[in-house]
Amino acid sequence: MMGGALDCESEPGGGSAFILTMPLIQCDAPAHKEPKPALPVDGADHLRRRVLVADDHPVNRRVIELILTQADVETIMAENGVEALDAFRAGHFDLVLMDMQMPVMDGLTATQEIRLLELTEGRARTPIIMLTANAMPEHVAAGRAAGVDHHLAKPFNAAELLALTADPSVLLKDQVAAA
Repeated sequence: MMGGALDCESEPGGGSAFILTMPLIQCDAPAHKEPKPALPVDGADHLRRRVLVADDHPVNRRVIELILTQADVETIMAENGVEALDAFRAGHFDLVLMDMQMPVMDGLTATQEIRLLELTEGRARTPIIMLTANAMPEHVAAGRAAGVDHHLAKPFNAAELLALTADPSVLLKDQVAAA
């Protein structure tokens, strides 16, 4: 996906060498950006998008958090499906990023519970992106069956995640068109 190559040279009794080749793309230095002004304290903070991130691995959560700082969103982190469901019950989210395999409650079960909660409480459908290393067709199908709106395989493209975060309602329009 990044235009590189992975190779292996192996010799019985002599060991193995793994070679990763990646292109170095020359680019201009980033332009200096002025920091965005803080939101007013008078309650306008509610306009900021809220994203629930459920992933059991602390490094994954940190990477997602760092990417989402570029989108100026409020991120709420959960380490498993139970924590994600509790956070979802307690507040409104514009988008949920859900890992598939987590301890205590997996992402598929948590997604099903979120959809049930939306149904029973009359809440609007919240876009859910399955953000997982499980990218086989059967994993994508299981996510769709559980109520996932989009499947983004790890390692994912940060630009794609930011685009989805910019307008998560697009995911719901895709669901309606597919139905």
